[in-house]
Amino acid sequence: MKPNMHDNFKLLEERVLDSLEKTDLERIKYHLERIKTPTITTGVGGSSVVSNYAAKVLSTKNGIIAEHQEPRDMLYKSLNGYSNVLACSYGGKNYGVKTSFNNDLNRYLLSRNESTEEGVNNLTYNATIPDEDSFISLAATLMPMSIMLAYYNDNDISVIKEILKTAKEYKIDMDKVYEILTGYDTTTASTYLESTLAEAGLASPVIHDKYSLCHGRTTLSYHHDNSLIHLNRNTELDKLYQEELPQYYNAIITLDSKYEDPILDDFYLTYQAMILSKQMAEQTGRDLSRMDYSPVVKKLYRYSGEM
Repeated sequence: MKPNMHDNFKLLEERVLDSLEKTDLERIKYHLERIKTPTITTGVGGSSVVSNYAAKVLSTKNGIIAEHQEPRDMLYKSLNGYSNVLACSYGGKNYGVKTSFNNDLNRYLLSRNESTEEGVNNLTYNATIPDEDSFISLAATLMPMSIMLAYYNDNDISVIKEILKTAKEYKIDMDKVYEILTGYDTTTASTYLESTLAEAGLASPVIHDKYSLCHGRTTLSYHHDNSLIHLNRNTELDKLYQEELPQYYNAIITLDSKYEDPILDDFYLTYQAMILSKQMAEQTGRDLSRMDYSPVVKKLYRYSGEM
């Protein structure tokens, strides 16, 4: 019998720590330290969450310009001024990786598998536990994020162990639409939430930048019965929203900050978002690992033509 989401969540902490133990973190650090010029990170699905986080780590740790892009955007965006592309992909062989490398930038691959293409710098993370089998990426997302956080902390993994012990219970009354209140400091967590709510068919997600909500976007909840997920960093603006918004939403689910450092905090909030998504799936009788997905999913997933 294939594992369900409860099986995969039970193994989540063990898979992450196993990967950190079995991966040559010093080798990955060696390669990442040498990225000293503007860089684009790419990824789709669960790997878009990894890519978003990798860009933040590189920007903060290496002191460079680094930004996440979807692989298709690489075909249309001007690459002038950029030197490197870091593709994030659990399998390392999808069409998005090929598309990301269809240029003259220095190529890096953060993956469970090495690329055999010439000129690719492989940042390969290892594991001894069998690969995760899940429609929604859990360990497949958190493992490479942990590799990047380990690099950020000079390969000290103590904070990762600490975070993996912080799963919380959230009070949930499921709704059809969830507005997600976020900003640059919490985009990794909100990217996971948006992707998972849509891919798992849990609800329709709407992303709001926190300051943009001050400029008219509250009209949506005023005219429609929606709920809100607030990624709360405890700023004055966050506190204002906690005071003013409850009367305009069916419910507000708050994921509270734990760390002042936004790199640590976004990892923590992403983990909390995973726990929240599990509880939301339980409320709706869905299984994040064994989804009843649209028949067109597999056909579209294998697309490898002109974009």
